[in-house]
Amino acid sequence: VPLTGVILTRMDGDARGGAALSMRAVTGKPIKFAGMGEKLDAIEPFHPKRVAGRILGMGDVVSLVERAAESIDAEESERMAARLQKGQFDMNDLRSQLAQMRKMGGLGALAGMIPGMKKAQAAMNNSGMDDRILLRMDAMITSMTPKERARPELLNAKRKIRVAKGSGVTVQDVNKLLKMHQEMQSAMKRLKKMGGLKGMLGMLGKGGPGGGMAGIGNAIGGKDMGDMMGKMGGSLPGLPGGPNLPPGFENLLKKK
Repeated sequence: VPLTGVILTRMDGDARGGAALSMRAVTGKPIKFAGMGEKLDAIEPFHPKRVAGRILGMGDVVSLVERAAESIDAEESERMAARLQKGQFDMNDLRSQLAQMRKMGGLGALAGMIPGMKKAQAAMNNSGMDDRILLRMDAMITSMTPKERARPELLNAKRKIRVAKGSGVTVQDVNKLLKMHQEMQSAMKRLKKMGGLKGMLGMLGKGGPGGGMAGIGNAIGGKDMGDMMGKMGGSLPGLPGGPNLPPGFENLLKKK
């Protein structure tokens, strides 16, 4: 059967760029699809310019926006918008943000799509950090009671031990999660002081605070990772801490 094209797998990283060139040179056939994960729904059309941009550290904003459009639920965005306007951000909100990051491909994939984040992506790989960290965070939040998720300040030493045992982590991990939540909550309060989402809209293009993503970075990779992910926050649709608002937020404001 004559070949009409090539499908490359394991393209969720940049290391397969050489393989793409080799397959094209040897077969003379175009690369039509790329596997970006382990399941069939992770197969997507191959875009050579986008892959080249990621390899060169120029990012892939088009793919980032496409993933955001596919992953972000409009109703959830409106619910989050209403809470952010009030400066509210509890563990349930944090859990939603972490789930959204996983849907969009995880930390490493997102870092590779954002211009200037090549070093951050390399740091994640060198530190052995992967999306299992996001799953562990989700497990910790799941181990909390509904009241604890709504009011994390209720978590005293005894409760932290229970959450740690229930999620298979250490108390130190629970403390890191709580610190991350505090930093993200502080970012939400700053948003409220700026006049809610309308105030944030005024910061578009001016480089807003990266407190939300910085909190995640500090919790899982220390200050250096926090600094890099603080920059990352301003480019991730749907994540707090940067100048760009989640899709649908501007439309929500127009309704009022």
